Amino acid sequence: MKRKNMINFIRAQGLSWLGHIERMQGTRMVKAIYCWKPISRRPIGRPKTRWVEDVGKDIQKLKVSNLKTLAQNRGRQRELVEKAKTL
Repeated sequence: MKRKNMINFIRAQGLSWLGHIERMQGTRMVKAIYCWKPISRRPIGRPKTRWVEDVGKDIQKLKVSNLKTLAQNRGRQRELVEKAKTL
């Protein structure tokens, strides 16, 4: 039970950080790296899961349709993070 609570806490922190990144200005380095699309191809084989993909799965579990508009409203975004802790 304690391990599941820790995993939910980590997922909630990821959602919180994603909301923070979405609210950043486009000129910030973290936002630029978040929005960057690599030109090269990934190696052959099973691709490694990226952080954004993990957080995206959590967002789908919470049934959030548009995170960008939700992140602009800090109160609603905090509610989402609290909901993720109990999921």
